[in-house]
Amino acid sequence: MALNLYLDLQNQKLVPSVYSTNKITSMDLMLRDTYPIALYLLSEQSNTSQPYVIGDLLAAGETIAFGAKEDEDDADFLFSQSTWTKSGSGTTTKYFADLSLNTAALIDAIGDDDDLTVKAEFTVVGTSNENRYSTKFSIKVIKDVISGSEGVPSTEFPVVAQYTDDNGVAAVRLVNSAGVCMGLFKNGAPYVFCVETGLWYPLSINIIDSIPVLSTGAGENI
Repeated sequence: MALNLYLDLQNQKLVPSVYSTNKITSMDLMLRDTYPIALYLLSEQSNTSQPYVIGDLLAAGETIAFGAKEDEDDADFLFSQSTWTKSGSGTTTKYFADLSLNTAALIDAIGDDDDLTVKAEFTVVGTSNENRYSTKFSIKVIKDVISGSEGVPSTEFPVVAQYTDDNGVAAVRLVNSAGVCMGLFKNGAPYVFCVETGLWYPLSINIIDSIPVLSTGAGENI
């Protein structure tokens, strides 16, 4: 599902939809998220209930660019997008792009703060590389919870887990903080894991010539 954005080119502002002329001055986005964007270009029309109409408003050779900085004078973008793919025609025209907030520059800029407000801008780039209809607004980037590098808390998995295997035999396994089985006990016997086969083998003691000898049974999946 795309995030729909509506750009009033003539008045150089973002609006909520074709039914409202209210100016959007800021929006909240989440750090490290990638947002599929559907951008609609609008022109005014004489209709009080629908003041805008979607249109194919770019001239031949014109393109769309988007960029965001912490300060306008910064040399580089914190995140940006200059490749927008056109879909449809006339009143069905829209421009698609994925906007990634998972950039090293943005992650470094937000640091230990809970959020970071950046200055963002859409512009139409003309055939002579000139900017036209530039539209400025702010984006509050909110620090994410899931960064992809977290460990799983030990409380999420019970250390001792009781379960019944596929044959209806009750068993007990020891689980680490990542939910990985580290030990198995079944039918009164401990099991050992073999990396080469990926199976668990029960240990048993057999008496041979009055001497207890340790042996293994058939390997099992758990």
